[in-house]
Amino acid sequence: MNESTASVKHIAQGEFPVEVTQAAGPSAVDFYATWCGPCRVLSPMLDKLAEPLAGKIKFFKVNVDESPALAQNFQIQAIPTVLLFKDGKLVDRITGLPAEADLKARLEALAAGK
Repeated sequence: MNESTASVKHIAQGEFPVEVTQAAGPSAVDFYATWCGPCRVLSPMLDKLAEPLAGKIKFFKVNVDESPALAQNFQIQAIPTVLLFKDGKLVDRITGLPAEADLKARLEALAAGK
């Protein structure tokens, strides 16, 4: 869970600006912790949904225990929280464990530029 997968890249606080806030296009960032039960459910769900959206959305995950200042900067008060960005700007936030269909719809809307 604390490693990158084929579809979702694990990033640290120092990589965040280049990968997300200074990047063009859409990205989704999963803020999680290894000890969080709902996070362990969301992680494979996000991997599964990321595969068909590869090339349309960049997917990242950030461990809040390893990057607490970054979590504080985005006011992450509960995990998992998925932040959706478009051209480096925060456009949506999903807090808690979403239904897979809801997460898929929101990711597809992001990919479509809506």
